[in-house]
Amino acid sequence: MVFFIAFIILYIPLSIIFPIKIVGKKYIKELKKKKENYIVACNHMSNNDGVMLDIKLATKHRFLAKKELFNTKFKSWLMKKLGAVPVDRTTADTRAVKEIFTLISKKKRICIFPQGTRTKKPVIEGETAKEGVAMFAIRTGTPVLPMMYDRKLKAFHKTKLYIGKPIYPDITRKKDKEYLQEFSNLLIDNMNGLLLNNDTAKLSHTKNLAIGDKQ
Repeated sequence: MVFFIAFIILYIPLSIIFPIKIVGKKYIKELKKKKENYIVACNHMSNNDGVMLDIKLATKHRFLAKKELFNTKFKSWLMKKLGAVPVDRTTADTRAVKEIFTLISKKKRICIFPQGTRTKKPVIEGETAKEGVAMFAIRTGTPVLPMMYDRKLKAFHKTKLYIGKPIYPDITRKKDKEYLQEFSNLLIDNMNGLLLNNDTAKLSHTKNLAIGDKQ
């Protein structure tokens, strides 16, 4: 109820402040038509990424958020009502992992940022990505829906959110330890591909790489 009230109140003002064009929304429609659950894997450059994803897709996603955001009773209540799951990033938080598995078993939609923290550029570098998304997908047999913002969200700056084809894990390889890394790499390649197939994003990525090389 809190989510839908917030959605009604915030949709118009936030859509004006953060104009986002969705590319590939048909893939969500196809999954919903098949009544299939999915895990969203998205890049992460601002604190507003998860909120705007929910607002623009008109869908409530459960997402991992650092425990520091739950530091008061009101903020903790509000964050949880909006779908956030607190996670301790300083340790292996088994409680948060169990909660995500429980939510997936209940057919709740999950959004996870593979890098686990905000970054300065949209393209995901393989060494910065964690295997959490792959683990949840493989163990539950849930497809992953890759999404990528083409730039950091900024007030009154146009942004695109690219959505790719769902990636289905091979559940017959659930016990194959090598498959975890393999599927994770496949996911990151598909996510980056959403941007690199776009000329503007490709030029931006090339520029970022050049800057990185100089450093």
